[in-house]
Amino acid sequence: MNQNPCEEKPSIEPSMTILDIVFQFRQTESVFKQYDEKAGVCLCCQALFEPLEEVADKYNLDLKQLIADLTNAVTEG
Repeated sequence: MNQNPCEEKPSIEPSMTILDIVFQFRQTESVFKQYDEKAGVCLCCQALFEPLEEVADKYNLDLKQLIADLTNAVTEG
């Protein structure tokens, strides 16, 4: 059975900025809000223009888990 290309998982890359991600996938904003407490700052306020990989490093976040959570938010709704 062939998979419909429209049903492929969204591509959220470590090099994308938070702004890029939220602009393309509005539903990811809630995920970033959930990570604010772990980061100790509002990520959308303090790191909007930073690549995801730098944000994860700077705020000691698990990059793979963050990308998985963002991807799940997009595919679920």
